[in-house]
Amino acid sequence: MTAPRAACAAGDEPVLSAGETLGFADGESGPVSSEGGSAPTFFDTASQSAEPPDRPLGSAFFGGDRGEPVFAPAQPAAGKAPPKWPNIKEPGPDMGDFPNSAFTLPKGRAYIEFSPVTLFNADRQNPQGYVAPYLLRYGVTDNVEFRIFGNGITSLGGSAPTTGFSPLNLDLKVHLWNDRKEWFIPASSLEVFLLTTWGSQQFNGGWQPSINMNFDLPMTKKLNLEWTFGYGGVQQAININTHEIFIPRFNFLVPGIHRSFNLNFNQFSAQWAIEYEVTDQLEIFVHGFHNGAILLNLGAGEMIGVGAFWKFNSRLIAFGSVNTGLTPNLPSIAAQLGFAVALP
Repeated sequence: MTAPRAACAAGDEPVLSAGETLGFADGESGPVSSEGGSAPTFFDTASQSAEPPDRPLGSAFFGGDRGEPVFAPAQPAAGKAPPKWPNIKEPGPDMGDFPNSAFTLPKGRAYIEFSPVTLFNADRQNPQGYVAPYLLRYGVTDNVEFRIFGNGITSLGGSAPTTGFSPLNLDLKVHLWNDRKEWFIPASSLEVFLLTTWGSQQFNGGWQPSINMNFDLPMTKKLNLEWTFGYGGVQQAININTHEIFIPRFNFLVPGIHRSFNLNFNQFSAQWAIEYEVTDQLEIFVHGFHNGAILLNLGAGEMIGVGAFWKFNSRLIAFGSVNTGLTPNLPSIAAQLGFAVALP
């Protein structure tokens, strides 16, 4: 600063004479301080509030932005406050669409996800019915999440109607790394769970382990590709009339028609979803699975569907989907409506 700033009392002569201006050092964007450096400016609010540019997809392969080291821990953004709680969209719910996300809850935080309305019609081997699946999530650390899930109250119709409570699953999800879209590297997590026998006897499929990998790749700021694949144990059954071998839905065997065939059959499964954020409140998606989804396993085969998430506030989000089976041993119509809540 070439002319010192001084307070002017009433009647004093002005510090600057006519035509005289404050000087700035060459190349500086603000006034020069008494120490010779550039004093902070408080007038450039546009640059402070501007949203940072999106990271270009695949740029590292073409000589562009390489971003941070691929396998290094994520670095906190300079001058950025830690994430606020609750924020039901970070991470979003795992129920709603078929795949599970790569992300885990912060340490000590919890979600309850629940679908009181899940309906499906009959297929070639399994009767129509109703279930009320649930998912309880707790952040053990920022990268490790303990989970309990199941189909809850289960009511099936057909020639031998029955109602009970499906066995629960003990689940652990570990976040491995964040996405590096510059290298086409998705965010990833490892998820392992164990189906227990703690439920109604007619839905008992034995102890069945499963191991899965979850992935998220943000294509743009609003478009996300999510997928899960894994390998897990299921029960096989046989229809004594047609001799067809199949996977009974919810491990229920229709008396007089179905018989156990293989109690420990391991099968590959995969789920995918394309998610698009229309507004801050509304997100839509298309999704599908091969051989069932972790949180909505309707049986072996292929199914596709469409759905949406609706954010009511930072603590509550609703979801719904309508789906159709593409193979004979899946329902032609399956619909789900539920919600997720972030606990205090």
